Amino acid sequence: MVVDTLIYHPTLSKLIKFWDSTPKREKTFRLLSYLSRFLGYYAYKKGYSKETIELWSDLKAHFTFIRKAMRFFKPVNHLQLASKAFDNKLMDPILQFTTIIRNLGYAGYLTIDAIVFFKLLGIIDKKKYPNLGKYASRFWLLGLIAGLINSLRIIYSLNSYENDQKNTQDEKVKETETETETETKTKADTVAINQKLYQAKRKLIWDLLDTFIALNSLDILHFTEGDVGLAGVITSLLGLQDLWKAT
Repeated sequence: MVVDTLIYHPTLSKLIKFWDSTPKREKTFRLLSYLSRFLGYYAYKKGYSKETIELWSDLKAHFTFIRKAMRFFKPVNHLQLASKAFDNKLMDPILQFTTIIRNLGYAGYLTIDAIVFFKLLGIIDKKKYPNLGKYASRFWLLGLIAGLINSLRIIYSLNSYENDQKNTQDEKVKETETETETETKTKADTVAINQKLYQAKRKLIWDLLDTFIALNSLDILHFTEGDVGLAGVITSLLGLQDLWKAT
């Protein structure tokens, strides 16, 4: 009975369904990669043995390698998203432009990452193109900056809309509606706006943390491996949280 309870438990069923998807497994390995990076630095600072530090370093390298294989075709997805945004003539111009640039930046980043994967496999000489990592980080940073502008635009638009709603609240009562009905609609609108604002602000913080990682990889910032690893753990958890809710 205990075994049956465990096997058929809804959480376990959801977990199985969750990991039965390449994007979700890739995000899990991202978390493990950055966690290994953080723990490796922690072990170094605490004076752990060389073997322990090398263990975390090797784990980070292995998890990173697996991730590169899992996201091999992802540039195509981002190119498609950029194309759809370009064709959407009803979208806010700033949101449209930043969505296109963000996805093109991610597509460039992941395309170069695929070339790095070929180098790791030995298909391309490892001595060739030594600066690929830097170019990949530049494309990633471009996409992140576009994402930051996109989130700020959404926050600004929602705040402006919310203010307009408050200013015209007294004028909303129609001949066919009671004041109570109007208040109910206003509250529903406010809840929906606040939810969208929360998501936009959450995405802004997410992209800021990833920007922090990208700036360190480009040597523009010079924080420790532990700081970068911790930022990566947080953004990985944010991504996994979204995927878990959608499962």
